[in-house]
Amino acid sequence: MDTQQIVTLVIGLVLLGVLMFLPRWQAQRRRQQQMSSLEVGKDILTVGGIIGKLTYFNSEENRARVEIAPGVEIQILPAAIRGELTDESEG
Repeated sequence: MDTQQIVTLVIGLVLLGVLMFLPRWQAQRRRQQQMSSLEVGKDILTVGGIIGKLTYFNSEENRARVEIAPGVEIQILPAAIRGELTDESEG
């Protein structure tokens, strides 16, 4: 192999790596922004399809509580929160 082939191979591998990992990095960044924007009192949707009001959220303890009916709260992991429920997502 000559130098030109090696340079082409290295550039191709770098581009392949960027194309493989860039979407993952972007998704992680979006998820971190989403979790930091959560506030107690907001309606949320869990990955299991449960809709409720966030009553407690502590990312350091890795715990959250959701009120799913008046006087009924469940404790979940923050990773189980899909996102904040908005008017558009209630359709």
